[in-house]
Amino acid sequence: MTSFEETRAPQTPPRRRAGTFTLGIVLIAAGTLMALSLFFPELDLRWALKASPLILISLGAEVLLAARGGARVKYDWAAMVLCFLLTGGALCLYAAAWMLLHVPDWYLYW
Repeated sequence: MTSFEETRAPQTPPRRRAGTFTLGIVLIAAGTLMALSLFFPELDLRWALKASPLILISLGAEVLLAARGGARVKYDWAAMVLCFLLTGGALCLYAAAWMLLHVPDWYLYW
C-alpha cells in the first residue's frame, strides 16, 4: 500500500492573473475619491484626473513583473468585462449623485 502523499498528483503552482493587484488598488482609490468628493464638495479633485495615466503604467508594470519568470500570464476576460461593467455602473451612479449635489435642478434642463 502507498501512503496518501504518494498517491496525490504533484501540485503545480497556480498561474498568476495579471492585473489583480492593480485593479484592487484602482477600485479602492476610485471609491475613496468618489466618497470624498460627495462628502466634501469643496474639495478640488482635478489632480486625480491628471494622475489617471498612472493606472496604465502600474498595470503595465504588473504584467511585466508577472511575466519576468518566463511563466505564462493568464488574463481572465470574463472578469475584465464584469469589472468594466461594474466600474461603468459605479461611475454613472457617481455622476448622478454629483449632479444632484452640485446642480439640484439638472433634471429640469432635459
